[in-house]
Amino acid sequence: MTSVLKMTPDGAGDLRLEPCSVVPPETVIDGTPQEQGTVISDSGDGKFVVGIWESTPYAEAFDSYPGDEFCQVLSGKVALTDEDGNVSTFSAGDSYFVPKGFKGTFRVVETMRKYYALYMG
Repeated sequence: MTSVLKMTPDGAGDLRLEPCSVVPPETVIDGTPQEQGTVISDSGDGKFVVGIWESTPYAEAFDSYPGDEFCQVLSGKVALTDEDGNVSTFSAGDSYFVPKGFKGTFRVVETMRKYYALYMG
């Protein structure tokens, strides 16, 4: 891609959200996520990805988050709880950053849609 691409909560250019499966089943601790998303840009080597993702309520546990991720919540609500029990809740309009190595839980409280930029370096 060599031109600027406008992103909307529903996609970008000709790209639209489609059913996907990003959440590893072995990390799920509650619920059954129904996911949809689209990748807007990929570095080609899998190290940097930008996209839109949505899921129905569920929870998963992380022993060590695999990358650095910036997110902006477009709709819904998510709660992240670190290994010390500190809970951070984010809703539409909020942004958050998850550092590589984060240990804790990620819980979609209300069906959530987000923009994300993930670096797996």
